[in-house]
Amino acid sequence: MTCGKLQQILVDLDHIDETQFPKVNGLEFFDCILNEGEMIYIPPKWWHYVRSLSISLSVSFWWGSNAGSSTSS
Repeated sequence: MTCGKLQQILVDLDHIDETQFPKVNGLEFFDCILNEGEMIYIPPKWWHYVRSLSISLSVSFWWGSNAGSSTSS
């Protein structure tokens, strides 16, 4: 699904429908739990899934005019 320039994937990663999305099972992934005061850097254009285990705040920020570009000038 595309919303303007933002893209979302419609796979429920907590309950994967293997019939509808058979290739999802073979994907490599990283799994982590962040504790209070910790943060994680997710590189531009990396697909990611976030699930909060408690009340939390998520901030996304892109620097520069070509933010998220795979090449920099």
